[in-house]
Amino acid sequence: MADWIKRCVLSVVRVPAEPMAPEGSAESVRVFRAGNSFYRWQIIKWLLVNVVILALLTADIILPGRVLRLAPVAGSIWYSLSLVALFIFLASLPLTYFSLRLNFELRWYIVTDRSLRIRSGIVTVREMTMAFANIQELRVRSGPLQKLLGLADLEVRSAGGSSGPHGTSQAHIGRFEGLDNADFIRDLISERLRRYKDSGLGDHHEPGASQSTLLTNALNVLTEARALRRALTQTE
Repeated sequence: MADWIKRCVLSVVRVPAEPMAPEGSAESVRVFRAGNSFYRWQIIKWLLVNVVILALLTADIILPGRVLRLAPVAGSIWYSLSLVALFIFLASLPLTYFSLRLNFELRWYIVTDRSLRIRSGIVTVREMTMAFANIQELRVRSGPLQKLLGLADLEVRSAGGSSGPHGTSQAHIGRFEGLDNADFIRDLISERLRRYKDSGLGDHHEPGASQSTLLTNALNVLTEARALRRALTQTE
């Protein structure tokens, strides 16, 4: 893809070419992309859809005059409109292909030692950031077609802030889609999660509990100080 076309499109839609790395040390930043087979599969679906549309538009031009037996004027109008629709469709093919390619190139998965970020989309940008402190589960999913292409999706589930039915908590789910190294990324995140929790950064104590502990410790120190003063007074 021509870089200057890409830069022009990004300047119009006001989307940065690369997302900023999430919270974490600079040396820990790892950037991952969807696999090339994922792009090829998107191209195959794009071709299939456009072949079907082309067949329908072609049939729309040929069949009505023979099947519906339209009057000359009505047939001319139908034929002209069908040709216009066919022209618009053919003219849109480069645009839809370019959009498909750009959407693939703007799909980012970034992992640091404290969080991860997922971004996709062109006009409508979808970006999700998850802190390791909230991540609860990692799961690799792969359907039959994905396995055939050597692809898989990595689901990252974190504690949600919203409430679901009957007061249950809903998890937030981030998806690394179309990966050809899903197991490697899962193991990397798992290892960094383990290090994060072992370092104590993932421990969160309730403020009320901390204050209660401090008050209890202060009272114990005060009691021991009074007992020591009484002991000293009695020995004098």
